[in-house]
Amino acid sequence: MCENAKILCPYCLTREIDPAQAICSACYSKEDKWERGSWDDLRKRKNADEIQMFTIAKKVDEAFQIPENEAYACIEKHEMIQAEALEREMEAFHRRRILCMVEIFSKIDCGVLFSGYVELDTYFKNVWDYAHQRIAAEQLREVQEYLRSQIPWKSLSSQRMDLGAELLNFWCGEDELDWGYSQYFEIAAGNLKPFLAMTLFTEILCKHFPDVMSAPVKRLSSKL
Repeated sequence: MCENAKILCPYCLTREIDPAQAICSACYSKEDKWERGSWDDLRKRKNADEIQMFTIAKKVDEAFQIPENEAYACIEKHEMIQAEALEREMEAFHRRRILCMVEIFSKIDCGVLFSGYVELDTYFKNVWDYAHQRIAAEQLREVQEYLRSQIPWKSLSSQRMDLGAELLNFWCGEDELDWGYSQYFEIAAGNLKPFLAMTLFTEILCKHFPDVMSAPVKRLSSKL
């Protein structure tokens, strides 16, 4: 990325910014104290490609969090039919996330996790089938556990341990991912950035979520 190139703020899509800003001052001003601290930390990285990768990751995560938060609100009000509809929307979105990650992993040499050759094509084919609702989670979990047993965890660096965890768990649901279910791509970006070009991560994310990229962030655009 050219250092002097301006881009549209990815969150509002209206104001030009330096890529190192991540988001424009107007969007930043609408954030709460905790989120502003998160943006401040991101801006300190000084790498425009890294800043853009995390900004786009956060934007896609924001799009998932909209129905997630609405579902929680409906459950609290005992509006179960609406809550179930929102949960189905979240499940469909998560399947899109899984397919995006399958493509991202196709650009990474996951062989570095194993002491010998391990065939991963079957695993990714099963993940793809699972995302298309062609197989159950139980069938995929068998392959997952086999791969887990083949990784020499104690001899891995912390970066490779993060890669291994991401490889095994990216298709899982909220029970396994916990808070990573809401901050899915932000966590994935952190785990995978040592293993592929950050611009490529961003490119694949934009390819799979053109609807998210072409719209302002709903949470901030609704604030005056």
